Amino acid sequence: MSWTSLTAAQQDSLLRRPFDHFARYRLAAEVISATVGPDARVLDLGGGPGSLQAFMPDATVTSTDLFQPSEWFEQAPRLVLADGAALPFADDAFDVVVSMDTLEHVRPESRAAFLRETARVAARWAFVLCPFEAPGVADADTALREYVANRFAPDMPTIAILDEHLGYGHPDLEASRALLEPFGPVAVMPSGRIDRWFAGMLTFFHLLAIGDDEPVEVTQRFLNRAFYEADIAEPAYRHALLLRTGEDSSTPEEVIAPLLRRADAHAHRDADLDLFRVILQEALVRSTTEARRDRAEALARLEDVRSTAVEAARADRDAEIAALRAQLDRVKQDARAHREAHEAAVARAEAAEAELDAVRGSRSFRVARTAAGAASRIVPGKRR
Repeated sequence: MSWTSLTAAQQDSLLRRPFDHFARYRLAAEVISATVGPDARVLDLGGGPGSLQAFMPDATVTSTDLFQPSEWFEQAPRLVLADGAALPFADDAFDVVVSMDTLEHVRPESRAAFLRETARVAARWAFVLCPFEAPGVADADTALREYVANRFAPDMPTIAILDEHLGYGHPDLEASRALLEPFGPVAVMPSGRIDRWFAGMLTFFHLLAIGDDEPVEVTQRFLNRAFYEADIAEPAYRHALLLRTGEDSSTPEEVIAPLLRRADAHAHRDADLDLFRVILQEALVRSTTEARRDRAEALARLEDVRSTAVEAARADRDAEIAALRAQLDRVKQDARAHREAHEAAVARAEAAEAELDAVRGSRSFRVARTAAGAASRIVPGKRR
């Protein structure tokens, strides 16, 4: 099923997706339909979210990913958790193998293996699309990262995505082409005019920050309708490598040529975006000013909370110290009272002992005197 064969409702649903996402998957669907047909057996490397199936409902799409997708459009109906550099499939297992915005997330030391595996399991065609190293690409990613980091929380997934682009480095286009050429003829095509891509991405994230889906989706629908076909042109944010691995009669250049001609003849090929840029710039300046103000207010609130928490903690600490000191004073007082009571008891015991000794002494004297008197009255040999 080609794009024109989709129902109006299906087209509208797809047109409302982020323009950057739409451009990748519609282009892949067009290339697959032009080379194999809409009912192709397709492997989508790194396609865990399952977006290609939505653009090609008649195709049999198997997707691979390193992890189970958490939440993103629809999940791939046939998902295999696998490393793209070591695929668990036989040679020529699929009519077409596609990889979209995945190669730049592969570690540089694994990219050659990834491309070789792509070609190995592709019976007829392979299509690798991503932001390769080209003038302006790294600058665009850097600027977009800074804007997103300014507008959103540090854990915004887009920041981590762009960090991998910049940290791993964008793949080398010519080196990647050279790696695929032993498997068959290869052609290069652009995707996403970089000036409109960057303006569109800033617009997308600006509207996303508002928090209402409808303005985002309506704007994406406009961009997708107006610029998708025209933006398959240089200078491009992305480039694609189209490889023929089978015996098809068409060459990669012949497949790409109609898409390039359509872009060149498109009414929006040279669309003047000056007004769009002015509006966008004013919106960005305003939003940046508001973001800075909100940040300052948030920091002030945070400082108030911190100060209050510090004061409360200090008060709690002082109260605890006071309670401990009072407890210590009571213990000291109890100890002092016990000591005084002990001393008094000892004194009483000593006095009682002295009194007892005195009593004992007096009694002994009386007993002795009585005994002496009795003795004096008894004269030996004399009767009374």
